[in-house]
Amino acid sequence: MDFLLFVCLGLVAGTLGGLLGIGGSVIMIPALLFFVPNMTIHLSQAIAMSVNPAVAVSSAAKHHKNKNVSWSVVWRVLPLSLVFISAAAWFSNSIKGAWLEFAFATFLIWVLWDQIACIVGKSKSSPTLTKPSKLQFGATGGITGTMAGLLGIGGGLIQVPLLNRLCKLPIKRAIGTSSAIMFVTAILGATVKDLSLQNADHDALTAIKHAAQIIPGALVGGWIGAKLTNVLPSKAIRVVFAILVILAGYKLFSGSIPLLF
Repeated sequence: MDFLLFVCLGLVAGTLGGLLGIGGSVIMIPALLFFVPNMTIHLSQAIAMSVNPAVAVSSAAKHHKNKNVSWSVVWRVLPLSLVFISAAAWFSNSIKGAWLEFAFATFLIWVLWDQIACIVGKSKSSPTLTKPSKLQFGATGGITGTMAGLLGIGGGLIQVPLLNRLCKLPIKRAIGTSSAIMFVTAILGATVKDLSLQNADHDALTAIKHAAQIIPGALVGGWIGAKLTNVLPSKAIRVVFAILVILAGYKLFSGSIPLLF
């Protein structure tokens, strides 16, 4: 029964990710917490982070083929991103679970805002001709790495706007460049998260075993989602997803706030 649940979870996460251009962790972590008995936020983060590299590699390859990856930006953003995601992933396993759930619920507010902006057609900012500085590249890597490591996400929802606004990349190249960065950071982040999982009274083998059951469905779902992008009305899908985000955020807030103090 658990195996079927993990396969279905991968299919749903992959399909929505392909349809909406979002990371699967935003779907996987709440779903794991709600539907899998005895699941904790630490273990659900480790599972999601272990799935992310397999999902990111196909996306990065597709964007590279379409010449939407700025490799010069990748090499500038990647170093600090790797440092910060490693430190944050290790540190997250020492944080009280209720605080992590509260932090993830707060992050879902940003996800909801992003989806509403897409629904109402709010345009992304256009890059300027100003050449970005080393500080802007570093800030992009540091912020994304920290948030990805702490929350157990790929980080695309944070990194794409930063690449667009701070690093001056057009939105399509920002998405492609983000996927290439995430493939590398996801591998290191998942490794560090799994190796330090004992700090949260879990073991890496359990996370990897569950991730292995999710990955096939996520890969198939991502392909299905990409195929359905031009078939289904994207705004209707985003409305449904926004409702799910509201429900997940409410449950996480209501479950975590009483345990914070």
